[in-house]
Amino acid sequence: MARLQPARHNNVPATHASAWRALVGAGFAVLALLAACGGDTGTGPTIQIASITIDSTSFAVERGTHFVLTATAKDNHGKVVVVPFVWQSTNDTVVSVQPDGHMTALDTGVTTITASSLGVTSAPIGIRVQWVGAAKIAAVQWTPPVVTAPGAVLADSLRVQVTNRIGGPVAGVPVVFKTNTGGGTISPSPAITNSVGVAAAQWTLGSKPGADTVTAVVLDDQKVPMSWVSGNPVTFALTTFQALTIAQGDSQTAQILAPLPVAPSVLLVDSAGKPRPGIVVTFSPSNNGHVTSAAVATGANGVASPGTWTLGDVPGNQYLVAKVGVASVTLTATATGTAVHYLPKLVAAGPFATCAINTDQTASCWGKQPAVGNGGKDNVSTPTLTAALVPFSDIEGGPTHFCGLSTDASIYCWGTYALTDTTGKVLSDSVPTRLPSDKHWTQVSAGYTQNCAVTSDAAAYCWGDNSFGQLGGTTDSVHFAPSLVAGGFTFASVVTGTGHSCGLTNGGTAFCWGLNANGQVGDGTTTNRSTPTVVAGGLTFQSLGAGAGWTCGLTTGGQPYCWGNLVSNPQQSTPKGYTGIPLLTSLSVGGDHACGLAGDGTAYCWGNNNGGQLGDSTVVSRDMPAPVAGPLKFTQISAGYSHTCALAKPDGAVACWGLNSGGEIGNTTVAFQLTPRFIVLGVNP
Repeated sequence: MARLQPARHNNVPATHASAWRALVGAGFAVLALLAACGGDTGTGPTIQIASITIDSTSFAVERGTHFVLTATAKDNHGKVVVVPFVWQSTNDTVVSVQPDGHMTALDTGVTTITASSLGVTSAPIGIRVQWVGAAKIAAVQWTPPVVTAPGAVLADSLRVQVTNRIGGPVAGVPVVFKTNTGGGTISPSPAITNSVGVAAAQWTLGSKPGADTVTAVVLDDQKVPMSWVSGNPVTFALTTFQALTIAQGDSQTAQILAPLPVAPSVLLVDSAGKPRPGIVVTFSPSNNGHVTSAAVATGANGVASPGTWTLGDVPGNQYLVAKVGVASVTLTATATGTAVHYLPKLVAAGPFATCAINTDQTASCWGKQPAVGNGGKDNVSTPTLTAALVPFSDIEGGPTHFCGLSTDASIYCWGTYALTDTTGKVLSDSVPTRLPSDKHWTQVSAGYTQNCAVTSDAAAYCWGDNSFGQLGGTTDSVHFAPSLVAGGFTFASVVTGTGHSCGLTNGGTAFCWGLNANGQVGDGTTTNRSTPTVVAGGLTFQSLGAGAGWTCGLTTGGQPYCWGNLVSNPQQSTPKGYTGIPLLTSLSVGGDHACGLAGDGTAYCWGNNNGGQLGDSTVVSRDMPAPVAGPLKFTQISAGYSHTCALAKPDGAVACWGLNSGGEIGNTTVAFQLTPRFIVLGVNP
């Protein structure tokens, strides 16, 4: 069998080549002596070689490759004898051969190789050197930052592209990035070129002002730069200096949520120390603090100020980071006092608003009107008592409105599409309004344009829009009074989404009905269902939740399943399970995201994340449950239309995150809250 061995596998180091050549010479001397004297005793047979065969057939090799060929010598009896060989190449400019057998593919072309010993020469083999790999390396997408500073991190900043002789990308090539001056670090190095021939690395600049340089080089298999690769090596160079400094407003003190007395400002200069006007500086406060303007251009004097810096809601050290390009400077402040958190019994996130049940059973809401329920017209960002002071035992939020179960077992709803009378006349939507019914209700769910509820005898009723059969029995397009769900089922609970509804029997079997364009009914089809249809899979659930085109359930064993419009499949028509997370104890389904709690109170969320409603510090949608960022643990969680709220351990303080279009997360300072933030009612000194 032909054998081609790379040089790095040879047992004789290249640094010992001279010793090896001496050994080869000594070997030939011994062979000559043996041949002349008939062996080491003078009586043994003379070594005679009948044939030499190179242990490889002809082959092609890439330019720059180092390798070692082997050969086999046999005597006239066909016995293998061990002898040293002399290797020869007919074209040393194509493949060079060292006396010890090491060979290097130098340039394109064809050569023949032979092996000789004691006057016998092998049949030649042909070697063709090709050049289909790296031929050029060049910087790509490299734009030096507007401002550099010692110690700054240029994330994914150094990019080179390796191409072949016809300009095509070369993938899988290691490129070594190395700092030459200024110190600093590079990661990763080597970096491997991707499918378009690009290798990228992160450059952390040196800690001292001055010149910083990095080279990017393509190496051969012996870690030697490929001299025939055009542009090898590529050099990146920057000069760092202290471009950004604090002008005023550092090291101040104030109460949490209070403005600092001196507006902070920073000075931006060029490498000669002259002010740089017209450059935008961004200001980022910590701990949910805020500034008047988050992005401000420097004036003629090179100074930029964000206006008033109002501290966040966490006592202790707070920070304001000013940044231009990769240069930044941090101002500090000390926040005093203790935040007064909102501590209700239950929280329910809904349609760009949130409601909660207070310790005295009254309800407070905040966010966009009319879902606040106080009869006002202005949005509010702090918990505000609903009108009529109805005592509630439960509240559920839907995509457009809230419904609550009062302590006397009646139902009240408020918000858009909340309630109408039996003629279709809209009852008051700005305050909690009682459903005209004398039934004894045990549970209610607010949908988009329909509601469903369960009576004390486990009968399910729905009312409102019935365009897709979401009321579950009546043939009317709209039914204003509660209509009994068909099928004679007894349900422990019901849930309503956007155009569909579901019920859970006492035995844990799930039924759904209504709009099924995304498979949200869960029966394996996308056909609308006007009566309760069993969810496929034979699963036993402890709770259900419905949203905008999807449904989720939590099995009695604590595993979540979802079906309908999922991130990875917009038409998942049967339940899909989620693994890789702890078993959950509760589940809440919002518009197009869901959240659940593990046994220790850790929150996991998944689904759409365009407003940060998953709470994982990003706006990246997740197909699989991801833990909510931060140290908080929770006792209850509620997923709204595009935000989430929860009660945190140990005292039940409300924390919210996600979209904040109308104050629904309890503040007016941010449009998106990517991690949990407590609602603060005031400050104690």
